Amino acid sequence: MNKDKWIVLVLVLVVSGFFTCVAFADAKLVFKDKRIDINETSTNDFSSRAVAEGEAYIITGPFAELEEKNTVYGIPLGKKSTYYYLVSNTDYETFAKAVDSDTDNFFSGMTWYVVSVSDEDMVDEFDKAVKRFDRWMQSYNNLWTLFEESGYNPELDEQKIEDMLDQLPDESIKISGFLRNQSSNSKYKKYRDEFLESGNLSSDDIGELLLDVDKEGANTGDTEKMIFFVAAGVFVISFILLILAVVKTIKKKKSQEL
Repeated sequence: MNKDKWIVLVLVLVVSGFFTCVAFADAKLVFKDKRIDINETSTNDFSSRAVAEGEAYIITGPFAELEEKNTVYGIPLGKKSTYYYLVSNTDYETFAKAVDSDTDNFFSGMTWYVVSVSDEDMVDEFDKAVKRFDRWMQSYNNLWTLFEESGYNPELDEQKIEDMLDQLPDESIKISGFLRNQSSNSKYKKYRDEFLESGNLSSDDIGELLLDVDKEGANTGDTEKMIFFVAAGVFVISFILLILAVVKTIKKKKSQEL
């Protein structure tokens, strides 16, 4: 085997070995079926890697839009726009009960986490959900402003509040993806902290990891498993070919000596 073929074979072995090791970190979560239901979680559940899935109800933002490198395990594939939203795992029924209670800040006690969305269709779905919830919140705040200006009458106005709660949007977005580290981008951290502060929250009130949302209808983990199996297959084949080449070279060398 000439020198160029040796170099190519070794490079293929190294690259495929790298992808096998890196892809295994994600594939292992799928093989072990390490999944969490985001609607049954607490902030602490967003501190370790896992596949997360469930329904997104209360969505606000996006608090940041960043153009980032689109990479697959370190291999650059161009650029992509990523949008970051703040989501609560509280469903609308629970939220309505909190609003109807005597709690000063009905957002307290909820589990908040960040989602990153790059797929254009999913971004569109998230933006629509944000607008629905923002419109309702604005109407709710306007109602209480009216009460403050005209005087609150429990006998008359409790029904208005009840009617307003009945108008709370009940659409949700089915989401799934991997829990990953939050961006280390300084702009991201600045925008995130400012947005949290506007809602009387801090980075301590959200999960350490964020949910990297897949495109709608995607089976989370399929791509990672495919990359792992392909990389592992190429690694095994190139390793066998390298061993055979070494054995052939040794035999040829001994034959020449004889």
